[in-house]
Amino acid sequence: MGNAKTRDKRSKKDVLDVAQRLFHERGFQATSVRDIAGAMGIQAGSLYSHIESKDDLLWEIASSASDRFFEMIEPLAASDQLVPQKLRDVIRGHVHVMTEDLAAAAVYSTEWRHLSDDRKKQFIERRDRYESIIRNLVSQGIEQGHFGPFDPSAATLVILSTLNWIYQWFRPDGRMTPDDLAKMMTDFIFDGLKRRTV
Repeated sequence: MGNAKTRDKRSKKDVLDVAQRLFHERGFQATSVRDIAGAMGIQAGSLYSHIESKDDLLWEIASSASDRFFEMIEPLAASDQLVPQKLRDVIRGHVHVMTEDLAAAAVYSTEWRHLSDDRKKQFIERRDRYESIIRNLVSQGIEQGHFGPFDPSAATLVILSTLNWIYQWFRPDGRMTPDDLAKMMTDFIFDGLKRRTV
């Protein structure tokens, strides 16, 4: 009985992995259940022992990615570090979540728009809460004189827009490691945030 459950779990993960890859490569709307089944070498009907709809797959992938971002950011934002160090750690953490699973990052960044209305609302609420944690750090940094007198909301959108585009161009087999990229992105963003005296 335990073995059967293990096989079921493994099969569900396989479905999610393949769906995630195809949603990344082709987009959610251009990917059918038949495409997912074909990529797995099974009949489309076999997928329905694991899912109820293609929307369920998108929801699970997007939710799981969102969970990973929150697992990273919440303890960092609540730490006793100074605000600039918290923000540095969050930027590095965001880069690592993105680069650990580029296909999931792509679905999280773009394909969530195809969720059903109720699920889209839930996703946007979580995304906005994540954004608010970063905006609060930026606001505190500005108030404490660590950063220039920027608009916190605009600065936060610039930071997230820069980070969330990583999935488009980062290559795991390229010349930059995730650590190299995290350092570069952190330095780049902090150079933009710093106070200017002239």
